[in-house]
Amino acid sequence: MIKRKAGSLRLLAVCALALAMAAPAAAQTSLSQLGPRDLAEIYRLAVDRDPQLRAAQDRRRAADELQPQARALFMPEINLEAQAGRNWERIEGGLGAIVPGPDEQELYYNQWTAGVNLTQPLFRMESFALRAQAGILMDQAGLQLAQAQQGLMLRVAEGYFNVLLAQDTVSTIDAEIAAIETELRRARRALDVGTGTITDVNDAQARYDLVQAQRLRAQNQLQIARESLRRLIGEPAGELAGLREDFIAQAPSPSDPEIWADRAERYNLEVRFSEQQLARSREEIRQERAGHAPRVDLVANYGRNYQSETQFSSQSQEGEQAAVGVRLQVPLFAGGSVSSRVREAQANRDATFQDTLDAKRQAGLQAESAYLNLVSSLQQIRALEQALRSIRSTEQSTQRGLEVGVRTTLDVLNVQRERFETERQLAEARYDYLLNYLELQVAVGGGVDDSSIEDVNYFLAGDRGPTEE
Repeated sequence: MIKRKAGSLRLLAVCALALAMAAPAAAQTSLSQLGPRDLAEIYRLAVDRDPQLRAAQDRRRAADELQPQARALFMPEINLEAQAGRNWERIEGGLGAIVPGPDEQELYYNQWTAGVNLTQPLFRMESFALRAQAGILMDQAGLQLAQAQQGLMLRVAEGYFNVLLAQDTVSTIDAEIAAIETELRRARRALDVGTGTITDVNDAQARYDLVQAQRLRAQNQLQIARESLRRLIGEPAGELAGLREDFIAQAPSPSDPEIWADRAERYNLEVRFSEQQLARSREEIRQERAGHAPRVDLVANYGRNYQSETQFSSQSQEGEQAAVGVRLQVPLFAGGSVSSRVREAQANRDATFQDTLDAKRQAGLQAESAYLNLVSSLQQIRALEQALRSIRSTEQSTQRGLEVGVRTTLDVLNVQRERFETERQLAEARYDYLLNYLELQVAVGGGVDDSSIEDVNYFLAGDRGPTEE
């Protein structure tokens, strides 16, 4: 019976191990069946797992607690107070008696008091300033969260397009290696039959070795790009959707950089944060000036007291008392500290005002630069597309020239290298165009929701639906 149990346990262990080993493979198969991941999906994964964004969300959650704290400034404060002790008193019966004598009495007794005190603020100027500052700090925390979302969007997009660019680089280098191998075989055949030269073979072999070294560097860059993206989303990205074949870069609208700069000066998140900081500095002045203002409180208390009997009194004493009133406190002199703090707050306000002006100028410059970079990327795309068409035509002519003997293998290799390099530059220009678009949206206060990501995602050929068998 014991042997059968042991055999059953081993069988269960083997089955559990087989299931554990099969689960990752099944998950990987399921993932591959879904097709490549696009930018929107990668961004959603990063939103759920990015520690920087989560930290900003936690800070926003902490700032939300400022509202009940500010509300508590206008609520009553209730305290329970109690005290108990053993008392000793010496009563001198004669005038100027120092040493205890017949005319002196010593009393020993127990005593306790307990009561409830209530203070209801009626007028405290600093409370109004603190409440306003709490609202401003909550708004600033919201802006910081939005900035974290913008930063995450740019980091994800940059990491995504870095992987695509690295993949394109490897692909073009592989295509170039294949083209060089074709020319190398042709040069060797021509040399064998006596129609070619050893120079053509050496040129092709040298170019082949050089491009092989470039491929190693490109593969290293691809691995680094994939690892960077993996750290953003917390898992391997897998296959990524590339640009659509019908990708056409569009000119930004409006086409006036001044309009984009004006939008940035009004809606840029850094500008809005600086404006909130300026408003907070003004409330700090009001808070410090409250040091000269009177404070009015409603105070009420109720208490009971007890005193035990002494050697001269056989009866204990017990009583209670209650009182309600209004308390007024008017500061008269504090050594000049209040006036000094007011001047300090005013100087900080002036500095914050200058910071706000600088933030607006920087935002305008950022938007105008992003716009010009976007236009420049668009122009580069169109120029490189035209150049690529011309190079392909030149390549065909060079190939025909080689066949009739008016061109050399080196000429063909050079024009092929130029074509592959132009293809890589065109891919980089297209990815830069999409990144510049996102940077322009960030400059004018956008990029907080998924709309900007969806705009860029439209240009990607991603399909997460089930694949057909």
